[in-house]
Amino acid sequence: MTSENADSVHDASDRDEEIRQLRATLRKMSHEIAELSLRNEELEKELRRANRVVAGAWEQLDVMRHSSSWQLTAPVRAVKARLRGVLR
Repeated sequence: MTSENADSVHDASDRDEEIRQLRATLRKMSHEIAELSLRNEELEKELRRANRVVAGAWEQLDVMRHSSSWQLTAPVRAVKARLRGVLR
């Protein structure tokens, strides 16, 4: 075997090893992407659920603030707030 042939075989072997490593890395990264995609979907669902809860809370607060009892007790809350400010 000539020196050129030995170098060629060695270069081919190095390329094959690099390709094998790159393919292994690609499989690993593809798996990680799939896992992260699933986690992202879970987090998006959780965020939508939390947004619905917050929207419901704001709606309840709005209903309460527009209720007649809230409006009737507004002066009492105002006096209480002023007293709290004076006592501090």
